[in-house]
Amino acid sequence: MILMVAKSLLAVIIGIFILGVMVIIHELGHFVAAKALRFKVLAFSIGFGKVLLKKTAGETEYRLSAIPFGGYVKMAGEQPDDEQTGESYEFMVKPKWQRAVVAVAGPVANFLSAILMLWIMYQVGVERPQYLDRPVIGYVADSSAAHDAGIRAGDSVVAMNGTAIASWNDIEDRFMTPENPVILSLVRDGASLRRNIDRNPAKGEEYTAPFGMEPALPPVVGKVRDTLPAAKAGMRPGDTVLSIDSVRIYSWFQISGVLKEGRPGETRMVGIARTGLRETLSIQPFFDRTDSRFVLGIEIKSPEARKVRYGALPAVDRCLRKSWDYTTMIFDVLGKLISRKVSTTELSGPVGIIPASGIIALQGLSPLLNFMALISINLGVLNLFPLIITDGGLLLFLLLEAIRRKPLSLKTQLSINRFAIIFFILFFFYVSMNDFHKLPEIFKLFGK
Repeated sequence: MILMVAKSLLAVIIGIFILGVMVIIHELGHFVAAKALRFKVLAFSIGFGKVLLKKTAGETEYRLSAIPFGGYVKMAGEQPDDEQTGESYEFMVKPKWQRAVVAVAGPVANFLSAILMLWIMYQVGVERPQYLDRPVIGYVADSSAAHDAGIRAGDSVVAMNGTAIASWNDIEDRFMTPENPVILSLVRDGASLRRNIDRNPAKGEEYTAPFGMEPALPPVVGKVRDTLPAAKAGMRPGDTVLSIDSVRIYSWFQISGVLKEGRPGETRMVGIARTGLRETLSIQPFFDRTDSRFVLGIEIKSPEARKVRYGALPAVDRCLRKSWDYTTMIFDVLGKLISRKVSTTELSGPVGIIPASGIIALQGLSPLLNFMALISINLGVLNLFPLIITDGGLLLFLLLEAIRRKPLSLKTQLSINRFAIIFFILFFFYVSMNDFHKLPEIFKLFGK
């Protein structure tokens, strides 16, 4: 118990430090751009609230403030109610394009730092599941382009459009190229086959996996949930699912697909391998009405992995792709929030990010760099949204100023800013309440 508390406290301390680093990167972007364009920077602060430490160098006061959940760069004449003297170094006197550059510089610093972190991560080494070394198709989604082309689970991909395939990563890399049709050379039960896949947006391109295909994720049981059908039938952790009825199972992804073809109350014959022996268990799947699917009550065992390191040039391609994935992920989540496919209770803020950062940091350098890159990209993208007090809000004001050929009135700007501040305070408290509810689950990780 004492060790768990000590680790939890260490995670929080490390998390605060990490969040501080992310803030410094963002604000440093604004600071460097402002200095380069000769804005007068009055203060550069890490954190908000009461100033704990400060030191003046030149015209700028450098501060460390009490609340480590943000930071700011204060420039002369920046706020609507600041004293305006008309000096050339004041924020409102500067050309609109220069003010826009300063606003964008923070998010740009986030993106560039994220790319750098990921580039370093790929050279340090990332854990790569060993099953991805084999170009074996483990699951093919119904009504997908791959299914329509006659591709089946268990097929091994030898080549795509004449290019040799050695791993599942090769398949994903070739999938990213705009070739149409895609010709797959396959091996099935020792026989060579060729299949043509048409890049139809209504089919394969609607899947995150290539054309609706998934790799052969080993169907090894990691946990059996008490009181559910698999436990009652005698299934144990470490069992490998070989078949369900007459369907051979190549991948964990297949299990749900095969189970959904059953009927309520139907008994399924599940073939398993256990310590070199084969058994068949009679299991009546439970219908989970929440998720509208049949379940056995088993969880996957984490697949075996090895550390893979990339050279400097290959790491560039990897880090750029990962950065793009993290950027588009944000818009995907927002779309699901709007369509209510994801609950707003899943939103998280600094209270949740701090311990999560610390926990991940204790797992090693690569997981830490990956998480920091994800948070940095989130900061960059969200700060570009036109939410008034964000960098995107400043860009919106500059756009309105360009259209109107004059800035909004002081009264209007102050009213909008007050409303925005109240909104963000309420939003901060909302996501913080979400985080406080999640904290017990986060810290349970130390007990595992």
